[in-house]
Amino acid sequence: MEFLHPLLAFGAATFSIPVIIHLIFRMRKRRIVFSSLRFLQMSMLKESKRLKLRELILLLLRCLACILIAMAFARPFFRSNALAGSNGRVLQDVVIVLDDSPSMSAQEGAGIRWTDALKKAREEVSQRVSGDRVGLVLVSDPARAEIELSGNFAAVNSALNAERPTALRGDLTAAMNTAVDLLAASTQARRRVVVYSDFQSNAIDRGAWATLAQKAASIGNGVAVELQGPPSAASSLVRLPNLAITDVRAKNDVWIEGRPIPFVVRVANYGDNERPSVVVKLVVDGKPVATRTIGLGPRSSTDAELEALFPRAGEVSGEAQIDAHDAFPDDDKRLFALRLRDSVKVLVLEEHLSETKSYYDEGYRVRMALEPKARGDINPNAGAGNYVQVISSEVAHVTPDLCRNADLIVLCGINAMTEPVLATLEEAVRDGKNLILFAGSIDSHGELRLSDSFYNGAFWKNGLGLLPARPGTIYEGSLRDNKYDRIGIFDQNHPLFSTFTGESEAILRSPRFYKHFKINPDDLKIGSEEITAASKPDEPKPAGDKKSEPIRPAGKSIASFTGDGGPFAVERPFGKGTVLMFPFPARVEATDLPNHKAFVPLLHQAVRWLAGVQSASRRSLIAGDAFAFADAGAAPDTAVSLEKPPAPKGTKETLNLTGNDHPIADLPGIYAASFLKGTIKERTLWAVNIDPRESELVSESISSLKNIFSTVSAPESPKAMLTEMSDEQKRQAAEWRWCLLGALACLLLEVALRDFWGS
Repeated sequence: MEFLHPLLAFGAATFSIPVIIHLIFRMRKRRIVFSSLRFLQMSMLKESKRLKLRELILLLLRCLACILIAMAFARPFFRSNALAGSNGRVLQDVVIVLDDSPSMSAQEGAGIRWTDALKKAREEVSQRVSGDRVGLVLVSDPARAEIELSGNFAAVNSALNAERPTALRGDLTAAMNTAVDLLAASTQARRRVVVYSDFQSNAIDRGAWATLAQKAASIGNGVAVELQGPPSAASSLVRLPNLAITDVRAKNDVWIEGRPIPFVVRVANYGDNERPSVVVKLVVDGKPVATRTIGLGPRSSTDAELEALFPRAGEVSGEAQIDAHDAFPDDDKRLFALRLRDSVKVLVLEEHLSETKSYYDEGYRVRMALEPKARGDINPNAGAGNYVQVISSEVAHVTPDLCRNADLIVLCGINAMTEPVLATLEEAVRDGKNLILFAGSIDSHGELRLSDSFYNGAFWKNGLGLLPARPGTIYEGSLRDNKYDRIGIFDQNHPLFSTFTGESEAILRSPRFYKHFKINPDDLKIGSEEITAASKPDEPKPAGDKKSEPIRPAGKSIASFTGDGGPFAVERPFGKGTVLMFPFPARVEATDLPNHKAFVPLLHQAVRWLAGVQSASRRSLIAGDAFAFADAGAAPDTAVSLEKPPAPKGTKETLNLTGNDHPIADLPGIYAASFLKGTIKERTLWAVNIDPRESELVSESISSLKNIFSTVSAPESPKAMLTEMSDEQKRQAAEWRWCLLGALACLLLEVALRDFWGS
């Protein structure tokens, strides 16, 4: 036994006070001369012996009471008992980390991962005794504790029973960090974090876990981290059979009456077995509108292209489905939402616009192919052009608003721009607008020309400008000499040429090209140290710098001419946008393409590709993302009504918000936001799906994960923690209370013996 205040233990010497009092007042024998009464003498002898025994017992009780009171003030404790509860077991603080991400709904063996984890968590709570405390942290909300450390085990069990797998991926590492932080303030002898998860391989950051292990080891005598996983986590990287739809998107969002909208559905096979026949459906308003059967190899994915016909433009939604019959049914469908536009605004920019003879304009043929009704339908092959609205402007008059209101920008015959105009175009493309460029122009003598100082200077900017590649030497052909180029190899899978397959391929190869610029393919490579050196020729290259970081992504040639194989069309990303370049002007002096029946469908394919699906990513969210009502056109102070999909076994909920709010999409489903835009009431749809990474049901080996925390283990016995006992633990020892109770019992017994014995 030890004492928290050992000096007060000397107070036990007060037991001498009753002894001294007893010695002072003890009965002394006196000889009294009395008559010889034999029987009276015998009676007094017996009474004397009884009184001596009573006084001795009273003396012992008083002494013991003094000793116990002094010991109570000294706060005695046994080290092993100070670490234990009332039943002698070591007290514990336990924080349960429960993974409630979507993958926990997967079926494994004969059970469900979530059900098995919940059962083990309840068993952990049931093993706790009086004096223990339990906390709960959910992976879906890792920044806080669902339940702080509490001795109310019924409340913890009630919380466990109320939980269900959510649609949120969450953060397992962050949840474990929160649990360790929760135990950092604990004064209990044993502190444990027990993690119940499927330990998805793509959710484990071993580096972060190593840092977490060091943190747990540095807290007091250490926080033990224990991992509990499904059967598949017993071995390394075991894969459950699972098919999933990981993406569904419209290839364009331009509605043309009678023409279906093309969709791409990505299906992945995460299992080890081949799936030769998977039926993919596109469902709108609860009815299948398109079906396709595909095959998938083990651990592979593929895109299935389907088409859906919609009766009108506007907000539409639906879902892609597969009949997988696998371990994780939640990813067998994926929702989509988009706004179908009934028109596309194309901004055609030229150096000069003629007031009377518009057919001399460099962009005349482009404008007529896109919107023939603007000046009369003179092209019999242009019947599909009525969904395009052409906005013509001289390049000198370009403004940010003009670019912002257009869906696509086309440059024709541009040889010069002022710096502010060029900066406006660069900013527009950088922010997501796409651009089509017909390089060069035809002069009054019918010759192909361009401004070398502009194209190789401000337009190229040493590889940092809008120009995808620099026009080089000129190919000179002749209609009279029957010398020309044609389109040779082209990427049939590219959206620009998707309609030119089968018999239509010959239509694309028919046009003749008499004059065009030759492009150096090296200009399409990733801009790196070569361009850096060209842009800064006076700066020496750092010693040992073998490779500089890329400064812009690579472009590519998507079609080439037959002559020297030079590019017919090239594309290159610029910021969030794309620049498509044709190295020739759209004039009959350079090519008969504008008069050929391939020209109109080629331009319209370019429009549907580059002007379509401007906001697809904004309409498709992952559970846990925040809404941005500004993407739908809501002003910051506009009242927004957000209708959420119904929760499981619940009803629909409507939130009254403003355009400045950014609520979290916490449920999968179709959300509808309504607000006033001017005097018109807008209704915008969003599709919210679970994170596609949840479909990869591959668990890390628990044995390898436990090695990360091998430096932190639970003590084997209370003796192992003797040197780590804190003053708080000593103060919590209950021995002083027993001392006071013992002293009180002694005093009560002393009173009873004194007053009632022999009375």
